[in-house]
Amino acid sequence: MRFELSILGACCLAACNPSRTEKTPPDAGADAARTAPAPAPKNPFAELHPTEIGRHPQGVTHLAFSADGGMLLSAGRDKTIRLWNPDGGPEQRVLAGHAALVAMASFSPDGRLVASASADETVRVWDVATGKQKLSLREPPPPKPKDEEEAKAQAAIPPPQANWAVFSADGKQIIAAYDDFSIRVWDAASGKKLRHLRDDGCRQRSVHLRRDAPGLVSAAGCMDDGVTYLRFWDDAGNLQNSQGNETQDAHFIAFDRQNRFLVAADGSAMLSVYSAQGSFLKKVLMGTYHFCLAFGPDDKTLLVGTAGGEVWVFRPPGFEREGKLDTGEKEAVDALAVSPRDGSLVVGLRNGRILRFAAVR
Repeated sequence: MRFELSILGACCLAACNPSRTEKTPPDAGADAARTAPAPAPKNPFAELHPTEIGRHPQGVTHLAFSADGGMLLSAGRDKTIRLWNPDGGPEQRVLAGHAALVAMASFSPDGRLVASASADETVRVWDVATGKQKLSLREPPPPKPKDEEEAKAQAAIPPPQANWAVFSADGKQIIAAYDDFSIRVWDAASGKKLRHLRDDGCRQRSVHLRRDAPGLVSAAGCMDDGVTYLRFWDDAGNLQNSQGNETQDAHFIAFDRQNRFLVAADGSAMLSVYSAQGSFLKKVLMGTYHFCLAFGPDDKTLLVGTAGGEVWVFRPPGFEREGKLDTGEKEAVDALAVSPRDGSLVVGLRNGRILRFAAVR
């Protein structure tokens, strides 16, 4: 953390007994100057204060803007998705129907639909205009095992909780990541499953459209070594590349818009910076728990939400820490979203508050 340091003037005390004199060593001032800590640089974002958009009961798990920036959604632990006017005012819609926590949600490219991923093992598709559910996407349970060996194999696979769901660039498909070592691709109109990608032994925490080429990037939490890897898939569903190790976990991922960087966060101590193609570039020490990250407007900043209610600001391409935003809370920052319309930053806190800062540049 950086703190503002106030410099106190030195005070001189007169001796009460003039017959006693204390001699100051001639190099005392020089020694003090050499050992005194340098004042910390001022926080350039100290004057940015948030306004409250609203509150999501039981806490925010994810935030996302529509492509035009005119609408904001929040996903939450209360099993709902809520739609907001980013400029403030009461919530516009509540999308209710999930039976468990909603891990995340996203808008379709045209802003007419929302896809949500939930611990209830479904991905659901919602009509933004009406708030009604259009589809519930769920894999049927596997057939009964034929023998003991098959039963053991099935028992080793976790339940298919849905962790992430995004639309394809044309809005015709929904790509979803699941705990059962799978990425599934669904038809957004009919709900038909189009493709099933398997990554045996690795829970798929999130999945993203690649910026450098057709295909996907997923964050895969592998059970054998406990590492969450970056997986790079081509458009045909073939695994092309894998990055990560025990010191380079990829629990959270952010892409810049200029197709230069992919940043992965391990949640505790470290950020790992990669090229968009997956080449490792550098590590950035965090030293505090963190739960989300996003690139700021024009990719001039990287924003990281911390456990203590602050958003730390880093400056690409060197990713030096430059300052912080203070939410005024000690609650964890669990979600960040940057408006494509004006660059403003929306912050979701674990206590449910949704706050908005002016653009961080």
